[in-house]
Amino acid sequence: MIIDRRASGILYKGYVDDTTNTVSVTIKRVNIIRPRSMEVCHKLRTVVLVHCQLRHPNLVRLIGYCFEGEQEWFLVYEFMVNGNLARHLYATNPNPVPWNRRLQICVGVARGLHCLHTGLKHTIIHCGVNSRYILLNEKWEVKLSEFGISKVGPPSLSKDIIRIETDTVAGTLGYIAPEYVRNLELTDKSDVYSFGVTLLELLCGRKPSEGEEQMNLVEWAQKCKREGNINEIIDPYLKGKIAPECFMVYVDIATSCVRNRGERRPTMGEVQVCLEHALELQDRADAAAAAAGDCNYCVD
Repeated sequence: MIIDRRASGILYKGYVDDTTNTVSVTIKRVNIIRPRSMEVCHKLRTVVLVHCQLRHPNLVRLIGYCFEGEQEWFLVYEFMVNGNLARHLYATNPNPVPWNRRLQICVGVARGLHCLHTGLKHTIIHCGVNSRYILLNEKWEVKLSEFGISKVGPPSLSKDIIRIETDTVAGTLGYIAPEYVRNLELTDKSDVYSFGVTLLELLCGRKPSEGEEQMNLVEWAQKCKREGNINEIIDPYLKGKIAPECFMVYVDIATSCVRNRGERRPTMGEVQVCLEHALELQDRADAAAAAAGDCNYCVD
């Protein structure tokens, strides 16, 4: 059964028998068509190389792969029942994701990216962080996916900004860091910028190119923060559901992630800590509000 069509290939739902039961899987079929065959083969080899290093609950698991000559490649992943995050965010979805769950999703993505940047033998820069590549299982647990354009860098023990040489820009329009576009400067802070855009997307319920006054999402959020009316960007569904103290922490870390200069952005470890703190503040406020019988917050 076809579950999605992408430029990189067609996704099918399938089943694999192991020693104890039948497991649902996602099978990605990639047709290698000339003249892009060398480029596609390189991306597929990158996927396999990266996945061989990954063992983390917030990174999607590659179960297996098969190469059929030079024409077709198959990649087999664990199946994610709730699909990608993007399909749950926008006004077209009749059941928007609650704020607390959005926070949990943010924390999961941050943990996965932090692992890529510092938790492996070599740093991996994802290069493609966006809401379509954030997958959700039946428990709404996060799995970051799509490593075809990822870059493997130097050993991840360095505390300096990690830079990787590149001669082309890869990623999704609206999420790509400005220095990467301008100067082909790819660093771990490029992923931080892309994740910052995703954080704003989760708060606003809008795509990066749907900001008001013909601005993109980042410019709109930065303008509203400067003018003191940042509460205007909140997804209407979330009005009255975000604790003010949580909102302040969340907005501060989201806007710091999308600073124009990479060296002024936080590390993914710092982002993770701040988001975990925001989630704690929201949980604490929700418990107090429930005890008082008033769960409607006012963000001023």
